[in-house]
Amino acid sequence: MRLSELKERVYEAWEALSTYNSALVQPENFNKEVRAFGDLRFRATWQKAYAAFVARNIFDSNSDNRTLITVQLYFSPSRWDWELRQEILDQFLAIPEGLDCIINGLEQIFSYPINQEEQEKAYGVFELVQEQSRQSARVAVGFVRQLGGVDSSRAS
Repeated sequence: MRLSELKERVYEAWEALSTYNSALVQPENFNKEVRAFGDLRFRATWQKAYAAFVARNIFDSNSDNRTLITVQLYFSPSRWDWELRQEILDQFLAIPEGLDCIINGLEQIFSYPINQEEQEKAYGVFELVQEQSRQSARVAVGFVRQLGGVDSSRAS
């Protein structure tokens, strides 16, 4: 993806965040808000901004933690933002209630699965959270304890 396309995606995510929260969209504030993530000349800045805005959009629009796992936080390789999945998750976990939402959604799925596909998606999100935990060591211990019933051969 070209940088210009990424910038468009970031703007859409930023605009959706403002609109969803009933805020007045003020385009003149966009670059200022993105600049909080770094130098506007670098792709990494735009990727960080995208991840932060998308994570906040996911959290603000979340009304069902089960769907959070199976739709919002489930990333398939065919998604254009596949390479940003870890950063989006990191930003989601930075939201104070983010981890609780993930734990609740995984508990719902592992306790009362609807079908095999749903469980496979839940394992994908669980593995993504575990990967994040290995990087920062801030989530793993409590999270794994709470999901002690998860098949450890799949989740490790």
